[in-house]
Amino acid sequence: MDMRVGLNSEQTKILLDIHSALMTWNVDEQAMLQSVCGKLSSLRSGLSIFCALLDDAGDIRVVAAAGVWGAAITGLSLGKAEGKDALGQCVRTGRSVVLENGLSALGWTSQDIVPAATLQQEAILYPLTLQGAGIGLIGIVDRKRSRRSLLDPILFQTVAQHTGFALGMLRTFAQRDAIIGELQLAAAVFDSSLDSIFITDSQGTILKANAAAMRVTGYSADELLGRNPRILQSGRHDRTFYAELWRSVMQTGRWQGEIWNRRRNGEVFPELLSISAIRDKHGAISNYISIFIDISVQKEAERRLDYLANHDRLTGLPNRALFHDRLLVALAQAKRNKRSVAVLFIDLDHFKYINDTFGHAIGDELLRAVAQRMQGILREADTLSRISGDEFTILLQHFDSHEEVGLVAGKILSAMKSPFDIGEHELYISASIGISTYPDDGDHPELLLKNSDTAMYHAKSDGRGGMRFFRSSMEGHSIKRLELERHLHHALEQEEFLLFYQPQFDLNSGRLTGMEALLRWQRPDVGLVSPQDFIPLAEETGLIVPIGEWALRTACTQGGIWSRTGAGPVRVAVNISALQFGRADFCDVVGAILADTGFPPDCLELELTESLAMHRAEETVLTLKKLKALGVKISIDDFGTGYSSLSYLKRFPVDSLKIDKSFVDGIADDPNDAAIVIAIIVMAHSLGLAVIAEGVETQEQLDFLKMHHCNEVQGFLLGRPMPSERIEKLLAIPD
Repeated sequence: MDMRVGLNSEQTKILLDIHSALMTWNVDEQAMLQSVCGKLSSLRSGLSIFCALLDDAGDIRVVAAAGVWGAAITGLSLGKAEGKDALGQCVRTGRSVVLENGLSALGWTSQDIVPAATLQQEAILYPLTLQGAGIGLIGIVDRKRSRRSLLDPILFQTVAQHTGFALGMLRTFAQRDAIIGELQLAAAVFDSSLDSIFITDSQGTILKANAAAMRVTGYSADELLGRNPRILQSGRHDRTFYAELWRSVMQTGRWQGEIWNRRRNGEVFPELLSISAIRDKHGAISNYISIFIDISVQKEAERRLDYLANHDRLTGLPNRALFHDRLLVALAQAKRNKRSVAVLFIDLDHFKYINDTFGHAIGDELLRAVAQRMQGILREADTLSRISGDEFTILLQHFDSHEEVGLVAGKILSAMKSPFDIGEHELYISASIGISTYPDDGDHPELLLKNSDTAMYHAKSDGRGGMRFFRSSMEGHSIKRLELERHLHHALEQEEFLLFYQPQFDLNSGRLTGMEALLRWQRPDVGLVSPQDFIPLAEETGLIVPIGEWALRTACTQGGIWSRTGAGPVRVAVNISALQFGRADFCDVVGAILADTGFPPDCLELELTESLAMHRAEETVLTLKKLKALGVKISIDDFGTGYSSLSYLKRFPVDSLKIDKSFVDGIADDPNDAAIVIAIIVMAHSLGLAVIAEGVETQEQLDFLKMHHCNEVQGFLLGRPMPSERIEKLLAIPD
């Protein structure tokens, strides 16, 4: 295996530069070694590099140096090659040696040239060999060991091998006149190289290929010799590329760069290639030497890093950056071709509830399943991206009308209606979609994303689970929403919330039976903010949990005060959000509030919407049983607007059903609404449940409900929501 595959880009560049220097045969040994030292010392600051050769007297003498010491030590003798110390061991055995105590281990005391501290620094000696015999060494002293790369030894060992090869070539060229004879002699040296090497004649015919070249290309020596390296061409480069390559070789004597070639088995692979022209004593090109390194592993690592930089790790979808790039390309194409582009911004409704209830592992699996389901709806040319937590975007091209875009969004919404089987859980989740289009709603990615995001929030405001196309009139609303969200984050700590109470009456006796606590937000300098404006926002941001807990505690505190001041037990109903109900500690929170406030549990009524109760019905049954064990009452709110299963309803330990205002509104003039209300009352009574109707605003509605034996009512006809002070008058509590 080629160990140079793992070198980083800087090390690879230095290695190729050294290759070029070594392949320049018309320089002497000292100049060549000085070039090697200089290039190695450029790897980083703090390096001292020296090359030493065995002279005729048996001394190992420094002939080139670079780095911190510079030329100060050039010419100095390190010692004898036949010695038994580390120096002799390196030259004799051809193995690298680590001098943990530095050059002082060699008995070197040239402190006037090299500082004493430097002599103690760790040094590494790499042997220079020629045909198996030691001819010298390369020494490395690193003052900044903490910056050392794990790949440095590979680089230095490789350079030492190639330098020994080059020294052998120089000495051989000095003795032989025939180029072919010199190449044949050098073949015994370069065959041991870990880099792939071809030597060709001036016409490009391969004269010699080393073992590494055969291993990388898959060709045998018989299949390579006598042929041109063109047999490796992959087809990925055109004639212009090769023309530029050979122009560089002819003009400068060399070329280096990345190229794609093809192995014998047809596999295309990337390589780092260096081509050098060899000239004879007359200046004519006699040969070419090609040195190449297979960089497939490095390229795969780069591809993987690029993938991770542009894709979501959880779903494998394009991330925000890649979506932005594709949208830029799509817009450029649309401008040229006078076509349209659509951006769909998709947000999963109440996804935080899934995470809080089941944990992030289940939430992650749900996100993957949602991504797969949406991907199955789209065309191959469309782009689905996950840009953050529970937010996705879709890029649509090649459509003729907004209706086609709406159909795609509709298919996604329909697909979300089927349950997701995640582990042991059957999960339901809906999505809200905002849509913007080019050229109507923007001409650059940021604006289209912003406007589709704005439209998505309008879809949420309309009740979630729907889609909205962007309109310019939405922009003001979006700014208002951001401002509202900013203030909402501080409203609780600044005590801006308060509770109003709407009285509830027994239909037969007319007696006050209880009241519903309703949350209000009193903003300074603004006044009361409509619950329709801030409660959905609180649910989206998760602020509904601390706000809901405050409302529950405040209602129980107030109810306890009323009960202890002469009014007797007073029933107070409090609405519970899905996020509150789904928390694992919800029952503990209710129990702690009852204990802290002293409010009688049987006077507290918790109202859950029908859709909340039916979502994960099995878990709902368990939670309701825990609440009933505390002694509190349970009411199903907005009954008739969801999809209740009677089999589950009869298992729920609830006390009453609350008929939604939308049905009460029409009972006097709409036979369908009247029939639904009658059916709810009859069914509830058959299950032993009480019925309360909300939103009673006319005498006709009141008479109808009384005639059909509804138990309790509330509404503007009987009493509007009011502060606690006015409720005390209804309860006849003395001042």
